[in-house]
Amino acid sequence: MHETRLPTRWVDFDALAHVTHAVYPVFLDEAWDDFLSSRLGSFSDWPYVLVHVSIDYRRELRHPTPEVLVRTRVVEVGRTSVTFEQEVCGPDGTPAASARCVIAAWDAGARATRAITAAERAKLLAASP
Repeated sequence: MHETRLPTRWVDFDALAHVTHAVYPVFLDEAWDDFLSSRLGSFSDWPYVLVHVSIDYRRELRHPTPEVLVRTRVVEVGRTSVTFEQEVCGPDGTPAASARCVIAAWDAGARATRAITAAERAKLLAASP
């Protein structure tokens, strides 16, 4: 399980004084980017596109939550795609939302998805340090 801590910003909270639903995809994106950067290099080294995201909101995170913890794990590596399960948690580690996200490896020159290599697959599936 890969863990990413992200600070919250004033704009992340809505009029009900909780983290707004619209910011959760940003938290998820930053966390899988952190995971991928640690395994495969920066986005310019290993570009990808989002092809699916679903989020279940479980409880609110109220202002002034200073940061969130996002837990990320790979559940499947397909021919061109990677499926993640993620949890967005409050500072105490209690999940506030769970998500399933799928990204596809991207060939910028061809403007299309590309196959994931055996070496990339091994790095994606390696146990977290």
